[in-house]
Amino acid sequence: MGAVGGLPHETWATSSRRTRAHRSWTPLGRALAATGDRWTLLIVLQLSGGRLRLSRLHRCLPGVSTGVLERYVQQMEELELLTRTRHREMPPRVELELTQAGRELLPIAVALSRWGMVRMWSDPGERERVGIELLLRTLPMLVEDPAELPDGTVEAVVVDHPEPPTHVSYRICGGHIQVEHATGRSQSRVEGNTGMWIEALGPAADYARLTFEGERQLAIALLDALPRSTRSVPRVG
Repeated sequence: MGAVGGLPHETWATSSRRTRAHRSWTPLGRALAATGDRWTLLIVLQLSGGRLRLSRLHRCLPGVSTGVLERYVQQMEELELLTRTRHREMPPRVELELTQAGRELLPIAVALSRWGMVRMWSDPGERERVGIELLLRTLPMLVEDPAELPDGTVEAVVVDHPEPPTHVSYRICGGHIQVEHATGRSQSRVEGNTGMWIEALGPAADYARLTFEGERQLAIALLDALPRSTRSVPRVG
């Protein structure tokens, strides 16, 4: 049985009907046909921490409808980039997890994210959906040299009334940053609304309006470790 792009021939033949066609018969062409769209690599990044509920994934990806997300998940499942587990319970629970092939895309997604933050980053455009939770959950992968950070725990909170607050917690240990379940007992806590977080995570890197509790310098060190834009980029429309 032949294989195409690392996939069995019949798997590619079936799934390629759903992926965007690419004119170049090259390994890169096949890879771009499978992943060079708006959502696939973002889904890969969100699943980098392990198994995640489909409903949770939907909340983490601003601007994608339920139907569109389902289509991409199905496509990634057919391409053997992720697995879907349906649990027989009420209410229904569906969990997604990257396969080995999906995990192999992580370094590519991380490299593109860092490149985007250094070379293409600007304030959000009028047509761009802002998802602070998405940015905060991918923050550990954006940090270029986590070994320079002091050990500790940091909790980032997004407060946009009347919506319930969003919590993303980090554990920094031995040069590694891990997103973990929020316990409310972090050494450092930093809070702000969406506008304040845009100022902090955008090219201005302005933390002035964020509220810090506990070990302020620990949170500052984490934010300062993000790559910053090297040139002025026009706002994306």
